Amino acid sequence: MTTESRKELRARQAREVEQSQRELRESIEKTQQLLDQSEDMLNRHRREREGED
Repeated sequence: MTTESRKELRARQAREVEQSQRELRESIEKTQQLLDQSEDMLNRHRREREGED
């Protein structure tokens, strides 16, 4: 079993936080893409219904 020094521990934790933040940003971007696609679909459906009138 290896024992991390405080410096190594801080470095590892910093890497883990950076990775977590990167994954969170990617998730937010994907969520925004899905919201945009949903809004586009709703607008398209609304235009199609208006065209039927």
